[in-house]
Amino acid sequence: MVKFSLLICVYDKECPLHLKRCLESINSLLLGPDEVVVVKDGPLTAELDEVLEGFRFSEGLAVNFIALPENVTLGPARAAGVLAAVHEWVAIMDSDDICRPDRFARQLDLIGRNPELGLVGGQIAEFSGVYDGDTEAAGDSGGLRAATRVVPTGHDDIVRYAKFRSPFNHMTVMFKRDEVLKAGNYRRFPLFEDYDLWTRMIKNGTICANHPDVLVDARIDSSTFGRRRGVSYIRSEWRMQKQLKALGFINNAEFVRNLFLRIPVRLLPGKVLGGVYKGFARKRN
Repeated sequence: MVKFSLLICVYDKECPLHLKRCLESINSLLLGPDEVVVVKDGPLTAELDEVLEGFRFSEGLAVNFIALPENVTLGPARAAGVLAAVHEWVAIMDSDDICRPDRFARQLDLIGRNPELGLVGGQIAEFSGVYDGDTEAAGDSGGLRAATRVVPTGHDDIVRYAKFRSPFNHMTVMFKRDEVLKAGNYRRFPLFEDYDLWTRMIKNGTICANHPDVLVDARIDSSTFGRRRGVSYIRSEWRMQKQLKALGFINNAEFVRNLFLRIPVRLLPGKVLGGVYKGFARKRN
């Protein structure tokens, strides 16, 4: 059986209850990680530290805490976690999402049947919940279902999809540690850390797949889509498209097409942009 590390990054703005629900889902897995690497991206609040200390003593789990002296942002924090991981495979999870109990059983089965794979993701079901300090709205994962983000499953389809959008739901991904390091690991690339890494891995020859089933319930809130707009996001979008072109991932015509289609929507109001995502990039549940 493949051994793997699970990597989670936490910073001081996280909600303690959301983090607690996330960690509880790890304890409920049918097939769990052989190691959990928790990167503290800078000093945390006392409430977050208390939640993590409770998780440290989870029965049967080896938990390795990496405490960074200051907040370095998600790319460098994940890079530190990858370097600290001890197993051949590393799985990613966001600190406010919920793993389906059979997530890793399904992914490891896919890996076992396709040993050439080096990068494996899956589908997500988005949900929202109302946090009032003690409880959340009831629902399948502690919230209310919104939509499913479906990504392609086969390698060739993933490569084609990656010419325009990230072909993975990053909170579902597992990858071979050595292949990530050969591609240069995560790096500081605001808002596109994951997409940047996936394209570098693909250009490096990594074979990819996405499991067709929902593996993670991903939390969204009223600001989720609103954060994907504005001048700073446009700058990051421009940088990502230039990176794709520099890699030879897209040609000049595709570069212009992508900018023409993607940048104008970043100027839309947050609620309107959310409607665009839900209408064109999500499958309603």
